[in-house]
This record gives sequence, C-alpha cells and structure tokens, in this order.
Amino acid sequence: MLFLVLTAVAVWISTQSAYWMILGTVVILITVREWFLPTHYTMDDEGVTRRFLFVTRRKPWDEIRRASPDRRGVLLSPFPFPSRLETFRGIYLRFSGNRDEVMAFAEKRVQGTTAKSLEERS
Repeated sequence: MLFLVLTAVAVWISTQSAYWMILGTVVILITVREWFLPTHYTMDDEGVTRRFLFVTRRKPWDEIRRASPDRRGVLLSPFPFPSRLETFRGIYLRFSGNRDEVMAFAEKRVQGTTAKSLEERS
C-alpha cells in the first residue's frame, strides 16, 4: 500500500495532473490485484480450479504434465519441460500454510512427475 501511495504522489508531483495520477494508480492496482483480492483454489480428483473475481479456470489432471514448487506455491504446467508459455497455460497455486497437503495431493495426480522429482525441485 505504501508503494501505491508513494507512486501516486510521485506521479502527481511530476505531472501535476489528477488524470495521470488516477490512471497510474489504477494500472498498479490491476497488476497487483491478486495480492489484495481473494483467490480460491480447489483440487479434486478431476482437476484443479482457480476462482478469482468472476473468472474461473479449470485444468483437468490429465492436462497437467509437471509440477514446479517454489517457496510460495506450485506451478501446475501442461508442459513436461520448462517453457515460457507455462505462465499463461498453467495454474499457479499459492500455499497458505498447507504446502505438505497440496504437494501430497498434486504428486499423486500429476502425470510424468514422481514424488521424488517434486521434492528435488523444492
């Protein structure tokens, strides 16, 4: 929030325009919306669902070829190897104190990825 306020003040000082200040603030809010608004994830036997605002994305497990965990979450990718497109075609699940449960559930269902390979990546 502090960054948002400081950016708005900096735009106001540099342009003296309420239009540019509001436009800059809106652009920043759009880019960081997932940090401020709730996102809901559901993992079941059929696949993974991500609900954010009015948008729902669903990926069945048979389309997910690789799971790439990091310290904040896991990227479920439709590609067997890293690709620049996986950010757009995969689903990133954020952990919420439930890393072990999410990883255990995912490693049972992701094709081509074993439990050992998931743990080696984290």
